[in-house]
Amino acid sequence: MSAKVERLVNLTIALLEARAPLTLADIRRRTGYYQADNVHSARRMFERDKDELRSLGIPIETATGPMSEEPGYRIPRRDYELPDLELTAEEVAALALAVELAGASGTPLALAKLAARSPDPAPLPGPVATRVDVQPDAVDAVAGSVLSRQPLRFDYRAADGSTSTRDLDPYGVVQRRGAWYLVGRDHGRDALRAFRLDRCLGTPQAVGPSGSFEPPAELDLAAAVSGPQLAGVRVEVAVRPAARWAVELRGGRDTGRSDHGRAILVLDGLHPVRDRAFLLGLGADVEVLAPVSLREDLQAAYRSVLAAHAADGLAP
Repeated sequence: MSAKVERLVNLTIALLEARAPLTLADIRRRTGYYQADNVHSARRMFERDKDELRSLGIPIETATGPMSEEPGYRIPRRDYELPDLELTAEEVAALALAVELAGASGTPLALAKLAARSPDPAPLPGPVATRVDVQPDAVDAVAGSVLSRQPLRFDYRAADGSTSTRDLDPYGVVQRRGAWYLVGRDHGRDALRAFRLDRCLGTPQAVGPSGSFEPPAELDLAAAVSGPQLAGVRVEVAVRPAARWAVELRGGRDTGRSDHGRAILVLDGLHPVRDRAFLLGLGADVEVLAPVSLREDLQAAYRSVLAAHAADGLAP
């Protein structure tokens, strides 16, 4: 756990357990944080943490005590904790059926806790036949040929939508970003290629005898699907308070500078392609200032999104 995350968690616990609003001085004594000699610096650090917790949905109240004009803070437990779970009789029956089907040890006690304040389960109409259809894994369709060294033939849809029939010596399968890839020698191109299994049309078929080939001795399956390696870059971003915690969790460092009220942070070693989704996901709360090439790439991506929504009549 990073030092900042630990500080935010401990601050939340202190404010949640407080019986009366805590002043900054109280918080400094209880948590050991915000110990800067300059009180104004300590106050600014606390205010940033308080704003981030509020942006995460934590209800921090501000109140002034009867004996002091200094503001105090606390988290009302009634607003922070989740309400009791209220289930109908039919929902309890459905849960009981799911527990019986799963057969997992320890689940009856968990069900009892969930249903403690709920009505008795609705009666089920006699024995209930349950069936779970398990779809075969895409890897299962090619695993036999990989192990037995049998060539495969399959119809394949490329990323551009075109389809073709491929003959392949399957060397192995590897996963990348949640997708399974089949790696082998493409007969038509006489070269090492990788194919996403979810783009195969139908089930690949073995078209040759066992032992028809041998994989290369120095084969690296992961390298076959990883694409070109791009060095990380140093990225400078202007960040609004709502997104500051997300940037700092990715290693963002405060430069001490600001831009129109936004803090300027630096991220080292950001991948110029893989991490673009992270930056795009923060939307208007983060603006890339440097490098210019990444800034222009993101601007082009935003324009593409706006154009797509305009075509669908959804643009603002």
